Amino acid sequence: LRQFADLCRSSAPADQARRVREARALIRAGQSPAMIEVMIAASAFESAALTLIGNEAAWLISKSAEGSCLASVVLPGMSEEATCEGATPALALLGAWAVGALALCGQSHVNPARPLRPEGALLN
Repeated sequence: LRQFADLCRSSAPADQARRVREARALIRAGQSPAMIEVMIAASAFESAALTLIGNEAAWLISKSAEGSCLASVVLPGMSEEATCEGATPALALLGAWAVGALALCGQSHVNPARPLRPEGALLN
């Protein structure tokens, strides 16, 4: 997860499709891989990222005048937001998800009745 967040921070806009596919491999999402591929083909990277992080996550995205994006994500079970910078909103969102998921991995008090994602999460 740490490596994935670092990749999101350092990736160029041209790397978005690769990062979305990697996130799909990390997150056991309710959407089919085919649906995510349709979003990638349509260059709907933000929609794909939001689909992958799920409806239970709270999020906020901002963009600087220079074009850099910053995303904050609060995943179920978190008391504080996780943030990540990226070249695009999708990269920042996916990076923030990874930072948040990493933080949750270190918390022993997370309520198992409220998993990271309703379907669970696949973490390496």
